[in-house]
Formats: sequence, C-alpha cells, structure tokens
Amino acid sequence: MIRSGLRRLAIIFGVIFALTSIVSLIIGALVHASLERSIAIGFYIAGSGVLVGCFIFGLKGPVRADYGTSEHPEQPLGGQPSLPTRSILLPRSIRRATPEERAESKRNSVALFVLGIVLIVIAAAFDPRRRAF
Repeated sequence: MIRSGLRRLAIIFGVIFALTSIVSLIIGALVHASLERSIAIGFYIAGSGVLVGCFIFGLKGPVRADYGTSEHPEQPLGGQPSLPTRSILLPRSIRRATPEERAESKRNSVALFVLGIVLIVIAAAFDPRRRAF
C-alpha cells in the first residue's frame, strides 16, 4: 500500500517537474532569457501555486455541502429536513464532515505544503542569482 502510494506520488511529482520545466524553457526561449533563470522562475511560480492550494485545502471547515440526488436527503445541521431541489449549482443541504474527510483534508494540505516547499527549493537550486556555494 505504501509502495503504490509512493509510486503515485513520484509520478505526480515527475509530471509537475516535467511540465514546469518544458513550459519554463519555452517561455524563456520566447523572451530570450537565460535557461537557468527561466526554469527557476517557473519553479518559483509552480511552488507558490501549490502553496496557495495548500492554504485552500487547509481552510475547509467542519461542514460540507451535500449535492445528493436522492429524494430523501439526510437530516441537515439545523434539524429540519430540506426540500428536495434539482439544482446542480446549489447544494441540497449542509452536513457535518466525517472524521475521515477532515483527516484527508489535513493530509492533502500537508502533502501540498511539502510539495510546494520542494518546488521552491528546486527553484532556488536552479536560480543563477542565488548560489548556496
């Protein structure tokens, strides 16, 4: 189970690394910038975007919207049953998040935080203006 999870994580990271590198190199070539600098800026942007995603996942509260399609929805938070609606955009009711959903939200937030920091460290390694050694 852990091995397959690590394999999926490596695939996700490899795809993000490859796409960021390719897009950065293309944009850097179009604006006649240094290739190292364009890769660094691309990874800075990707890392920042992932950190914003981490922040959004971390903001999920203890309630979730219920978009169920059954005619007999579960009892919402207020205790009164909600009227059945057919809207795709509006939730039928609001329900409390299960402990598994809350734990998954925290795990996703931590994973995105680590991925964002790794992308920023990679960017710092490629950045020709900032050398550690």
